[in-house]
Amino acid sequence: MSPAHALHAPRAPQSTRTSPPPSHAARDRPRRRRWPVVAAVTLVVLVVLSAAGYAALHSRLLAASTVNVTGERHESPHQVLDASGLAGAPSMLSVDPGLVAARIERTFPWVASVTVAKHWPHTVAVTVTERTAVAEVLGPHGSTVLVDVTGRRLGPAAPHEVLPRLQYAAAPGQPAASTTTLANASVPGLLVAATLPPAFKAQVAVIQVNTTGWVTLHLKTPVSFVLGPASNLGAKYEDVAAVIARTTLHVGDVVDVSVPQAMTVTGP
Repeated sequence: MSPAHALHAPRAPQSTRTSPPPSHAARDRPRRRRWPVVAAVTLVVLVVLSAAGYAALHSRLLAASTVNVTGERHESPHQVLDASGLAGAPSMLSVDPGLVAARIERTFPWVASVTVAKHWPHTVAVTVTERTAVAEVLGPHGSTVLVDVTGRRLGPAAPHEVLPRLQYAAAPGQPAASTTTLANASVPGLLVAATLPPAFKAQVAVIQVNTTGWVTLHLKTPVSFVLGPASNLGAKYEDVAAVIARTTLHVGDVVDVSVPQAMTVTGP
């Protein structure tokens, strides 16, 4: 056979079809798979930052290392510091001013109120307001105890304290007074003790209250002034001061100023 051009079977035409574009679901699938990883990393970062912040806030840099105590007279600053709970230099964040004040007020009878203020970064100011003793009363075993205007017992009387003694006078034949009776009877006497004017306060040795609430002042001379009820005290005090300054009194005299500007004087 003579050479001839080789014949080849025609090739099937190549398909021009292209793959369809990936759907939205296919495109989003890898991104969704990354979200748990991102969330976990974010959580770890937040935890680390929170721990670091907590450690910084509770470090010695923000400790209550300086405590300034003022206003105390019957307690030392070290005693107040120990009672406050601040002696260990706690974190400023953990210092509760109300709780600190309550601890001090509960510990010391002389303390009337406490103000606590935080001054960042490491200072706490403690301001103490103390009670004022107005009289003394007999305590157990014959001891002498100071009291304030509310009747609160503050502690033993110091030798330099010059205050009148509050005394309850029961009527003859009356049974011994109960604690409640004594507390009620002491109210007018405490009011008088707290308001005695400087003009003659140092001369008063005893403030006596009877069962009806009448008050009598026994001076050191000794002369007595019957004030009567603890009312209109300003006018009664003026009468007492005038009598002491202008009238010659004798030992045992009793001056009744229960009615202002109408006093009477009786001998012993």
